[in-house]
Amino acid sequence: MDKAKLRNLYLEKRQNLSRSEYWMLTDALMDQVKLFNWSEYRMVHVFLPISKRNEVDTFSILNYFKENFPDLKIVIPRTDFKNLLMENVLYDHEYTILGRNKFDIPEPIHGKIISANQIDLVFIPLLAFDKLGNRAGYGKGFYDRFLLTCRPDVKKIGLSYFDPVEEIYDLNEFDIKMDACICPDKIWEF
Repeated sequence: MDKAKLRNLYLEKRQNLSRSEYWMLTDALMDQVKLFNWSEYRMVHVFLPISKRNEVDTFSILNYFKENFPDLKIVIPRTDFKNLLMENVLYDHEYTILGRNKFDIPEPIHGKIISANQIDLVFIPLLAFDKLGNRAGYGKGFYDRFLLTCRPDVKKIGLSYFDPVEEIYDLNEFDIKMDACICPDKIWEF
């Protein structure tokens, strides 16, 4: 299937989740997140969810890290829609003030900017992914451009409430594959 069809299909699938289904999937996905050895990482990039689009609840991941890995440094993105770029802002559970940008994405109002080459692992938002590790996002290319600025060994992990499709057909040279994708019932590795 091509990315445009996948976007429409999976946006609709997420929108059709009941609140109880959403939280059951979140709990199951968190069980998979807890299987990782997070002590191997120093700095992790975590996107913040657009709640009205039923994106994966990454606030649950942030709370898990705070309680279980307090020394793990977290950065969250702030977007520049004029230049289609992102910057990484150091996240502090107590002091980071979040606002919402024009697309209703929570973002830090201010904070310390962190260089992409300091990041060990990036959680990548997506709408759908395939069994080869390709993903379909919202189509602006923010994460593909951002990942080019990261170290070559950065771990790239998607988060999805749904299993992969067989294959995404309309990939291009700018698409960057994931290393893994965490789903409620399985961690897909590529």
